[in-house]
Amino acid sequence: MRPALFLLATLSLLAANPAATLAELLSLLRPTNPPPDGRLNPHDRTWEQWLKRTGELPPDFDKLPSIPGLPDPLQGVTSPSQWPARKQILRRDVRHWIFGDFPPTPNNLRAAVTAARRDGAVTIRQVRLEFGPSHRATLRLELIIPDGPGPFPVFLTNHAANRPWVYTAVRRGYIACVYHATDPRYANGDDSDAWLDIYPNIDFPVLARWAWAASRAVDYLVTLPEVNKSQIGLTGHSRNGKMALLAAAFDERIGAVVPSSGNSGESNPWRFTTDPFANESIELLTAGQSHWFHPRLRFFAGREDKLPVDQNTLLSLVAPRGLMLYTGYAESAANPVGFEQAYRDARRVYRFLNKEQNIWLHLRAGEHGTTAEDIEIFCDFFDSVFGRHPRPKLETWSHGYTFEDWRRLPKAPIPLTPIADPKIQIEWALGVEPPSAPNRQLRRAPLEASDADNWLAAQFRRPSTDAQTRDRIAKEGMAWKQVPIGDGIIGDLFYPANHSAGKLPVVIWLHGYSYQYGWSIQSPWLSKVNDLRMNQRPSIPALVAKGFAVLTFDQIGFGTRVLDSRNFYQRYPNWSLMGKMVADTRAAIDACTQIEMLDANRISLMGYSLGAKVGLLTMALDCRVHSLAAVAGFDALRRATMDKGVEGIGHYSHVHGLMPRLGLFRGNEANLTFDFDAALRLTAPRPVLLIAPQLDRYTRAADVAATVKPVVYPALTFETPRDFNRFSLETQRRVLEWFTSATKSLGLEQK
Repeated sequence: MRPALFLLATLSLLAANPAATLAELLSLLRPTNPPPDGRLNPHDRTWEQWLKRTGELPPDFDKLPSIPGLPDPLQGVTSPSQWPARKQILRRDVRHWIFGDFPPTPNNLRAAVTAARRDGAVTIRQVRLEFGPSHRATLRLELIIPDGPGPFPVFLTNHAANRPWVYTAVRRGYIACVYHATDPRYANGDDSDAWLDIYPNIDFPVLARWAWAASRAVDYLVTLPEVNKSQIGLTGHSRNGKMALLAAAFDERIGAVVPSSGNSGESNPWRFTTDPFANESIELLTAGQSHWFHPRLRFFAGREDKLPVDQNTLLSLVAPRGLMLYTGYAESAANPVGFEQAYRDARRVYRFLNKEQNIWLHLRAGEHGTTAEDIEIFCDFFDSVFGRHPRPKLETWSHGYTFEDWRRLPKAPIPLTPIADPKIQIEWALGVEPPSAPNRQLRRAPLEASDADNWLAAQFRRPSTDAQTRDRIAKEGMAWKQVPIGDGIIGDLFYPANHSAGKLPVVIWLHGYSYQYGWSIQSPWLSKVNDLRMNQRPSIPALVAKGFAVLTFDQIGFGTRVLDSRNFYQRYPNWSLMGKMVADTRAAIDACTQIEMLDANRISLMGYSLGAKVGLLTMALDCRVHSLAAVAGFDALRRATMDKGVEGIGHYSHVHGLMPRLGLFRGNEANLTFDFDAALRLTAPRPVLLIAPQLDRYTRAADVAATVKPVVYPALTFETPRDFNRFSLETQRRVLEWFTSATKSLGLEQK
């Protein structure tokens, strides 16, 4: 067994040298791809070419403050009269760091009606706008105008291929206006692409172009007598949701906006898109869709806490006009907790301006696509904000937790005195677990659980009993069964397809903060998945090929259990979500001891981020765990004081609600009753691989090393790779190598 490694000499960050930072970024990030359906700018095909042409360097990150929470849009603002001036500063920063610039507003716009016809009870009008230098910039519009006296509100969108959207709006008494600045594969191309050559000196990424196009459509709409100029509503879906929010943030004439399922780069802050959240990160989007944002955004991959502004800033820039955040809580590219955090922060701005009724939140069921009912809800919102047909404010939560709500709950007194015993420290942090009865389902009907009635399992493409799925799993050299765990939880067990005799060592995989789909990702039992997405979970086929069985399940509040945490503290005010996660993991261990093919003496845990934390605490309390690999999960909470620029205690008590009791010590971290070294002490003498990336924005690597050092024992391996907080393929290979070594001493025959 490799001894503990203390790489303290390497833990100091690189000197404050932007050139060195860029060199490191180029070594850590994957090469970018040329945009698949558009242009980055008139000169460059990739981010790397932009770097070479411009010579631009990253900012001096040592001089930028770390803002672990969301940047405060109201910083320095003490009265509503100061908000307009503050908005100009925020708009400048949003343009500079994220979305790029706009050309000057044209003062020469002219409109030509190219066609008009009657169709039933509406008039359809085709318009070509001409503006800019020598009127060379053009934009096509299509208006559907209902009969009646008017003036009418406007439903504005660039979804030219999504006519059901505008048909619903027309039925609701809106003029529908579609403008042709969207993906080139729709509506005979993207009119805005030509603007790159007309404005070659403007940093004008595609989302900025589409947003600027919305404003040019508004330029025309406000000249029409049929239009109610104070009732222009804008909406867009997916990447067009990003566009819609950006346009509304910069154009005060847009009275209300519904950005729909734009996710990262829309209503989900970049600080909630890091690899632990397993959604669309800065690295993923700026590598695959480099033309959407300004190239500077890529500098912040892995350093999201250094961004001076974030998507909550953009939401706030719409205030006090109408804004509804809208996405699916189980969308693969979403993060419902990120949406909720952004909503709360933007709502604070609306409340400051006495317009809280103008901001709504709807986290709906379903994946990425929209339905007719969704568009009806958009119109309901516009109607309410515009005063046409007021409706009750919509707030549909997924997680819904706040520390303040928890504090108000009636519960038993919480002791705050120091505790020496590490086991009692952990039990204090986890809260009081209610008594339970052992799950005897496996003894009655081993390996015969089913979640066939769970629509989320089907949406996540979880393994199922149909022949096609079993064939796909078999091609990976695996077999699969479902396992009942604890209180009605369904686990998925993968094992070698050719297994016939003997007992298999088993690894229990504990996922990260993937609220939207739990342990799975697209086709999670397969190995051929996008490499960037593989940075968030291990290759299950690779583990099985080494002779391991793999058991995995969703933690409470994640994946198929995404809604199960909403009322947890109302039901169990003295317990904690982390306590429930540890209890469920111990129930998974119970299941492993009852399955004949599995070796009860070789039960290992593997966790990343959240899963690493759960794994550490579980191993500390359960002597049946043979070994643990914990990646980016160890925190030094007593050292994570608020001046360190990390979430620290607030991560557990205020953001995710994992262990609310810790929040009672916020600002008094040195006296915290519990810290993670207590868990590490109880893992000895069993094998543990602890990986703490040096560039982890959630904790300071030197603090982790200083906290771990006094706990060192021979079977503890502590490594600090020069990397961000991610479960990279290289790290996964290291973990697999370590597990192979850790279990070999117990007789595992390697393939």
